[in-house]
Amino acid sequence: MSGHVSGRDVGVTRPAATYRSASARPVAAGVWVCATTALTWLVAAGDLHTVSRAAPWLALASWFVYVSLWRPCLRVDTTGFEVINGVRDHRIPFTAVTDIEVRFTTVIYAAGRKYVSWGAPTPPSAFGAGFGREVELKSRPFTVLPSNERLSQPEARTGRDDIVAAWQLARSAHGTAQYGSAASTWSVPVIVAGLLSMGAVIASAFL
Repeated sequence: MSGHVSGRDVGVTRPAATYRSASARPVAAGVWVCATTALTWLVAAGDLHTVSRAAPWLALASWFVYVSLWRPCLRVDTTGFEVINGVRDHRIPFTAVTDIEVRFTTVIYAAGRKYVSWGAPTPPSAFGAGFGREVELKSRPFTVLPSNERLSQPEARTGRDDIVAAWQLARSAHGTAQYGSAASTWSVPVIVAGLLSMGAVIASAFL
């Protein structure tokens, strides 16, 4: 993905930043509130057998929500990207990146591989991008709309722009030669929690 970086930006160190989808965490929190409410209601009803059958399923659902919505994010620091996806983390230095694709999600190409970020910011909605203002202006009577009033709105800068800008800044500082490789690791605590949740679900089937 191409872009322009001014000369005054070369050599500037950007602070570390974490980028997430704007809706992921609120949705996850909403699911957890519903699960907690359901479990509390069952306990208050005094049906302990139902509680013992439902609790493992609610725990497993909460784990899936954590893995798919709460945990995923894209971190950018002075040396590279850190793609956190569910149970797998990828550390990608700027020097290994060959290209970045920012569409419905952020895709980083590095060392002959493609890394898709589950939690990177998604494109802004039409209203978030200024469409709502345009509709408002178009709905006015023609005589009320001033002749010098433009319908176009200034483009809002988002986290997606910052992700690309960080890589472009690194290319300006270190050159375009690719070297190094990405390091991928498994998140052991998350995997263990998932296995325990699935084990509890299996065990509840025999109760």
